[in-house]
Amino acid sequence: MDDNKRKQIVFEQNEKSKGVAYLLWLLFGWLGVHRFYAGKTGSGLAQLLLSLSVVGFAVTFFWWLFDAFLIPDMINEHNLKAIDMIYGSEQAQKQDPKQGAPKQQPPEPLRELPNDVDARRQAMLDDLKQTGYRKERPDPISRLYR
Repeated sequence: MDDNKRKQIVFEQNEKSKGVAYLLWLLFGWLGVHRFYAGKTGSGLAQLLLSLSVVGFAVTFFWWLFDAFLIPDMINEHNLKAIDMIYGSEQAQKQDPKQGAPKQQPPEPLRELPNDVDARRQAMLDDLKQTGYRKERPDPISRLYR
């Protein structure tokens, strides 16, 4: 069996279905079973414990409704983690262990403005100081000076 076929089989064993997640959500969602299925055991346990309390039952109802929109992202995230688990080791093997991770280029330093820009900026500031920061500007609509 070639390596790609083996990786595909491993992914299919770890892949989660959105249909199964929605079925679990519909039948046992108020207990958080769909979250356990999606690999979100911490929030699944919290939802389970809240749903068993009287006060938390109202909270879990809204949580249950909100999860209807979150299920696709939870399943996609789990499936992407499965892909990273399968193909991540391959990427680590491709890197040279002596060199380690590839170095990132440092960001390019900011270029200084040319002297003529600084001179123009200073001239504008001097002009504003002389006019008292009130300069007539043309009005683009009426073509008159204000």
